[in-house]
Amino acid sequence: MSETQERGRNLLPLRRMAARLGVPSRWLREQAESGKIPGLRAGNRWLFVPDVTEAAVQAMAKGGDS
Repeated sequence: MSETQERGRNLLPLRRMAARLGVPSRWLREQAESGKIPGLRAGNRWLFVPDVTEAAVQAMAKGGDS
């Protein structure tokens, strides 16, 4: 399996990623739209790599960004 295929298996949709983080879906979407959290927009859906997203949220928490 290629690296790209492996990453695709690890993508989570917006609501599942928000639930995993314990944050509202709306907040996560706003952060992704503003570029503060990396995400992939596929049509009208947002997809996230869990490890990358969790690291970005932790960095925001340490930095005091809201």
